[in-house]
Amino acid sequence: MRGMEIEEVKELLRTGHRVLLMTRHSERPHIDHDDPTFGAALPITPHGEEMAVAFGEKFREFASDVQFMASPLRRTRMTAACIARGMGVPDSVIPTDDFLGNSTPYFADQHAVFELFRDGSFFEKVFAYLETGRQTGFADLQAATDALEDWALARFTSKLGIFTTHDLYNGAFLKARGVVPSFTLETWVQFLDSAAIILAPDGSRRYALVRSRAAEGPRE
Repeated sequence: MRGMEIEEVKELLRTGHRVLLMTRHSERPHIDHDDPTFGAALPITPHGEEMAVAFGEKFREFASDVQFMASPLRRTRMTAACIARGMGVPDSVIPTDDFLGNSTPYFADQHAVFELFRDGSFFEKVFAYLETGRQTGFADLQAATDALEDWALARFTSKLGIFTTHDLYNGAFLKARGVVPSFTLETWVQFLDSAAIILAPDGSRRYALVRSRAAEGPRE
């Protein structure tokens, strides 16, 4: 699945579009399936820091009109800070909101989701949710996506937005908006890939999967 390239996003920004990137965090260690916080304290790896800085460097020309937000989980906060450093704005304010984290609208019951994934069957359960729009512990796929989009756009005020979040929510958003008909292990959202909301000068709106090409291979 090709997706949109970063250079295409940059050209949109140059031609008057506004783009909100809901970006998956950078590379992190493995999450323990018995961790009910879904790895809230996990950092990104040293290589993940390098990846995020390099990602930010690609957007440096837009540093004067960029807005950051992150999930409260450590890996997303670190990712946003490294992207900001790569853009040349290391002192940027990075607000956090758990709507991008474990209080996502996609979870109806966080504890039930933890129990669902506890056996290590992350992809099996997530892909079933994306196909049917329903899953134990999860909210209705379309309704949750509407809530996330409304929330994000109400806070997005700049030319470029980089809101660091998690692959499950990226994948759910892209499936609900019809960008990706179905995911496989090979086409899953990689580190630093983004679900993009593209706002045109005429007020129209479209969506895209933006591939960072920062890493290869699915990692739940």
